[in-house]
Amino acid sequence: MAWRAHISRYGATAWPGGPWALRALLAIVLLGAVLRFWDLPHLPYTHDELSALSRLHPTLSQTITEGVIANDTHPPGVQVFEWFWTRAFSLKEADVKLPFILMSLAAIVLLYRFAIAWTGTGAALVLATLMATLQYSVFYGQLARPYAAGLFTTALLADQLTRWLASGRRRAWAGACAAMIASAYVHHFSLLLAAVMGASALLLCTGPQRRSWLIACAIAMALYLPNVPILLKQLGLGGLDGWLPPPSKDWIPHYAGYIAHWSPFLGGALLILLSASVVLVLRKGGSAPGIRWMLLLWGTIPLILGFAYSVWRAPVLQYSVVLFSFPYLALFALQGLMHLSRNATLASCALLAAMAVHSLVTVRKHYIVTYHSKYEAILRTGIDATKALGRDRVLTLIDAPYHMIDFYKRHWGVPEGELNEVNILGMPQARVDSILAAHPGDQVVLGRSNGAHDENPALVQQRYPRLAHRRDLVEGQVLRFSRTPVDFERFDRDTVAHLSRSAAIGPWQVDEWLTTDSAGWVLADKEFGIVFHARLDSLVLCPDDIIEVVMEVDGCDERTDAAVVAELRAGENALFYRTGELQAGPRPSGRASLVVAVSPSYLHGHERIELRTYAHNRSKGPLRVRRFMILRRDANPVRDAVLEPVPWLGRFPPE
Repeated sequence: MAWRAHISRYGATAWPGGPWALRALLAIVLLGAVLRFWDLPHLPYTHDELSALSRLHPTLSQTITEGVIANDTHPPGVQVFEWFWTRAFSLKEADVKLPFILMSLAAIVLLYRFAIAWTGTGAALVLATLMATLQYSVFYGQLARPYAAGLFTTALLADQLTRWLASGRRRAWAGACAAMIASAYVHHFSLLLAAVMGASALLLCTGPQRRSWLIACAIAMALYLPNVPILLKQLGLGGLDGWLPPPSKDWIPHYAGYIAHWSPFLGGALLILLSASVVLVLRKGGSAPGIRWMLLLWGTIPLILGFAYSVWRAPVLQYSVVLFSFPYLALFALQGLMHLSRNATLASCALLAAMAVHSLVTVRKHYIVTYHSKYEAILRTGIDATKALGRDRVLTLIDAPYHMIDFYKRHWGVPEGELNEVNILGMPQARVDSILAAHPGDQVVLGRSNGAHDENPALVQQRYPRLAHRRDLVEGQVLRFSRTPVDFERFDRDTVAHLSRSAAIGPWQVDEWLTTDSAGWVLADKEFGIVFHARLDSLVLCPDDIIEVVMEVDGCDERTDAAVVAELRAGENALFYRTGELQAGPRPSGRASLVVAVSPSYLHGHERIELRTYAHNRSKGPLRVRRFMILRRDANPVRDAVLEPVPWLGRFPPE
């Protein structure tokens, strides 16, 4: 077969391609290294990395039983590797990330060797350029997680399988067998891709080779058997539906936009290369038909199965898990570039690299948004404020997983008790308010992560009305509020509606039969009586803005069971319901603030959403509504910047 002669020409050589191609590959890998190693000592851990590091235990067996089997959804390979690596070196970010960055770079070389054997120099160098410069591979290549490792092991499998088919050398056969085993222990999707590769290789083998390959597959399966109980337990957990939605019809276009950096210029360049590839395939032919379909299967089966499982069983599909199969789908699409001339190949790679790097820095803002950690910022802001004002004057509220903050306290050597801190993640609103009421100091630092209650900033600002500092970060935020005037007060919200006895702004409906006095509306013996109803898009400037509903009440006693309610509706259908509750049990008759927060981002895909908010005096006990406010707080524009477009860094950037 013609393809056997082709891979025999390239697949048996350690460094295939002419001198010019190898020099171009060296330049591409060096560029990829610069992008990944840039300011490495200050590249912080992500939430996923900290989660893995927090599951490293003193012994290896404890790490596997408690850190993997009990609390993880991945195979144990990377966790075991990190256990050994961190003991040999340290927990410093640069030390832990180093091997994963090196694996990401090695994968570029392996994919080049695979691509040049099956297609040609032009397609191989363009693929190497993509893998070196796209944020897709740069970001996941910087993480001490299974993604760079899985990309490396599956690329090693593709490379060694090619070399074994080309030369029949036992060393390449052993390398392919080892790569299958490693892929199985790194990630479930790298296991899936390795299984697809292993099965399709049976169609490429000659008769004598097929028996050897079956032996390799049998060895890999036998060595994977110890992980089967872990796999079955993890499959029994389902998916990530606690926080990951199933993919919708726009998942594929969104994925394509992410690959293109949400840049029309880079996207246009990729479309031009794709069009050129199609034209060249039609005119001059592509790779051999069997190999062409092999690339398509390798590139699409993990994506199709992940999509189907996420829709019909439980969500698992993320960009990260199809990183392993992405190079083969890209090579299938770009295979026609094997016919490019030397100059056309070099020009294509240079222009593609320039556009990718430029958009990585200016459009994706990679070195700003991903080089700042919300957990570092929360702890640093609390420490700095405490040093400046004193421990008794600053309260640090941590609305984030505390073990992440605790990791940095140990990592930085922060003495226990240095901060006056309280972990409020998941804490009821009334309890948070009582903590704020008991704090005698002047300032409160509020550190938030994804999953934090959106009501807490407004709750804090009711008692500490001046915003002294705000910093927006990926998946988090740090705010510092003051009870007393500050030198440079920040303003991040405005009033869109207001109701009090002295003024009314907005479409309020107040029942005529409510008893009134100079202080407000008395709801004693009444369950309802005050309602606000408006189109949500008339209240916000950005779909990620937060609408804060604040109801100030007094006159209640221990019989009063009341709340402020916010509903998001589409016509007569209630899509979202949330309440801000009055604290239960004995209470003084002084004022209390009930807060509820909503956002259009809660209901992606819905249009013409209406906000309906009202006072609900369930017990019909003593209650006076003194003031009702609807406020809009500026969105955090970089909250989802790792995967979503970054239109701007906002007025409170992470820098």
